[in-house]
Amino acid sequence: MTLSRKLCYIIPNAATMSSLVLGIAAIMLLNDQHFLTAAIFILVGAILDVMDGQLAARLNAMTDIGKQLDSLADMVTFGVAPTMLVYHLMLLVGVMQPIAIASSLTFAMAGAFRLARFNTLPSNRSAYFIGMPIPLASLILITGSFWRYWTLNIWWAAIVVVVSYLMISPFPYPKLKHVLAAPLLLWLAVLIYALGCWFAVGWEAVPFSLLLIYAISGPLFAYTEPAQKLMERTSDDYGAGRPDCVAQKCAPLWWD
Repeated sequence: MTLSRKLCYIIPNAATMSSLVLGIAAIMLLNDQHFLTAAIFILVGAILDVMDGQLAARLNAMTDIGKQLDSLADMVTFGVAPTMLVYHLMLLVGVMQPIAIASSLTFAMAGAFRLARFNTLPSNRSAYFIGMPIPLASLILITGSFWRYWTLNIWWAAIVVVVSYLMISPFPYPKLKHVLAAPLLLWLAVLIYALGCWFAVGWEAVPFSLLLIYAISGPLFAYTEPAQKLMERTSDDYGAGRPDCVAQKCAPLWWD
């Protein structure tokens, strides 16, 4: 193997390892209550998580060990680190410890199952995700926590459980290529929605509001005909790559 070819394999794995390091660093910072810095580390880790897959595909360097390494890094950076962050924030605002522990552990366990299931599925880059990806699930909790940190209470614990279910659900979620292929009219609607959130409650609400749309898109794609038609337009291999839950009207459950 030539040196240039070795570099093609090293570069994506380097991005994955960098994401892992940021996740570990975020956990370490929580002991000193550096919550914002920890959240930024997780956010940068999410960017690296997108980059490693794209790099591996473009460099033709997708390997089994890279796939396993990516999932292990994801579990730390988007499973354990956000779990600890949300747990500390809930305790900080007075949520009872048993409730904080139960909801946080639910997220971590759901994330582990989501990643394990992903690794057992055949690789199909044109297909939609089955269940919400764990990086986006963690970002929903983080952006929501920092936008309205004073609303973190027992109801936020319930939201953590709902997001956890979306990760292990059979609902189809679009990948980046599907989002970019969405019709211009849909992009304009999302832009108007984001601007409305900005003017109504402040710019801090925009990231959470956009991620909330993504969270809701899964059930919409599964149960509404207009959304399923959008899947057909944005997927290159809709007939072979669409999730079973769409083909079977979401008959299978997450354990099937």
